[in-house]
Formats: sequence, C-alpha cells, structure tokens
Amino acid sequence: MDRGDVHFGRGPFGKLHVRFGKGAKTSGPRPRWVPMLDGLDLILRWYIEEIRPVWAITRPCSAMKVAGGSTAARSATGWPTCSTSSRSRWRGDGGPAAPVRFSPHTLRHACATRNYERGVDLVAIQQMLGHWHVGTTMRYVTPSATFIEDAYRRAISTTLASLEGDADGG
Repeated sequence: MDRGDVHFGRGPFGKLHVRFGKGAKTSGPRPRWVPMLDGLDLILRWYIEEIRPVWAITRPCSAMKVAGGSTAARSATGWPTCSTSSRSRWRGDGGPAAPVRFSPHTLRHACATRNYERGVDLVAIQQMLGHWHVGTTMRYVTPSATFIEDAYRRAISTTLASLEGDADGG
C-alpha cells in the first residue's frame, strides 16, 4: 500500500484503496475500497505525520510500511517490507512472542472473526476482504468459545430493554 492509497476524505470514515488484493488461484489481484473503521483514520494520520517521516529520512519511499530488515539500521531505510519480514518480526525479532504461528494473513482471519462477533453483516465482511463468495468468508470466521452465550445475552438484554420501554408507556 502506498501513501496515495489512503483517502481520508472519502466517505464518513475515509477509505483505503487496496489495489493488489489477493485473488483466488489464477484470478489475479482484486482491487477494492475498504473503510477505515475503529479509529484507523486517526492511527494512520499519526503514522503518516509523525512516525513515517522519521523512518524515511535516509531513503524516501511512497510505500506505507517501513523496511524489511530485522535490525534497526536496515529498518530505517524506508524500503517496503514483504510478508516474510513482517512475520519474522512477530516471531521474535524484537516483537512480541506469538503463541501461535503468525502471518499477515492471520490478520484477515482475525478481522473477519472480530467483525462477525460485533454483529457486522457477513456480506459487508465479504466485501471488505474482497471475497467473491460468502462461503469463503465463512471459512475465515472462527467465533470464540463463548460466542453463543454472548449472542444470547445481547438478545435477551435487547428484548428486556424493549419490554421495559413498553411497560413504561413508551
């Protein structure tokens, strides 16, 4: 993703232009627009205005990520990273120790699961991830062990609140 792919003024949250989204098998990249939800616009503004300039001192680059080396000297070059270097950073090259195998693709699964558990419509998640079929999106969703109980509690709370509103004459 390049700096030009970040559009703060597009829509109520701003949007990211994913130009090279992963395509299935031989279908090629799937471009799409993804809204910057949950304060991502604030985080990206902070990164673009304050953090990224510090890393790009030695070699300016339009890519949003900083370089792919595991040492501080190489990470300050401003070159784009690849998924392998991101993965190695999480595995223990100065990043937090991951209890399970981590990859950038794992973040897609986490995004799908988290949004589904929050009640985001499955078709909206499908479009965010760039899937053609909702069945593919469902394979990305792995609800927590308490998902059923949590959904039940939310439903009961909503029902009780509406009943209390009716009892009050509302």
